[in-house]
Amino acid sequence: ADVDLGDAKIRETVETFLPYSFTEVNKMAEKFKRVERRFVYTTPKSFLELLKLYGVLLGRKRSEADSSIDRLSNGLQKLRETAEAVTQIEADLKISLEEADQKKTVAEGIAEVVSKEKAIVEVETAKAQVQAADVFQIQEEVSYKQKNTEEDLAKAE
Repeated sequence: ADVDLGDAKIRETVETFLPYSFTEVNKMAEKFKRVERRFVYTTPKSFLELLKLYGVLLGRKRSEADSSIDRLSNGLQKLRETAEAVTQIEADLKISLEEADQKKTVAEGIAEVVSKEKAIVEVETAKAQVQAADVFQIQEEVSYKQKNTEEDLAKAE
C-alpha cells in the first residue's frame, strides 16, 4: 500500500503477479521435495519479504531512471549551449573575415601608393646622384682653375 506503482492498471497487474509468483514458488518447492527429498519452506514472512524486495528494487530502478533522465537532460542542455556558442563563433568569424578583407584591401592600396612613391624616390635619387657627379666635376674644374689662377697670380706678382 505504501509503494507507488503508477496507474491502476499497473497496480492491478503487480498485485496479481506477486501472489501468482509466490504460488508458483510453492509448486516448485513441492517438486523439489519430491525429486531431491529436501524441504524448501515458504512462509507468510517470505511473501512479505518478497513484497519488500519488490519495493526496494522498484525504488532503485526508479532512482536509476531518474538519474539517467537527469543526465540526458543535462547532456541535451549542454548540446544546446554548444550549438548556440558555435553559431555565435561562426557569426564572429564571418565579421572578422570581412574586417580582414577590408584591412587587406586598405593595405594593398597603401602598398601600391608606397611602391609608386618608392619609384619616384628612386628616380629622384638617380637624378640627384647624376647631379652630384656633375657638381663634383664642376667643383674639381673650379678647384683646378683656382689653383692655376693662384699660380698665375703668384707669378704675376
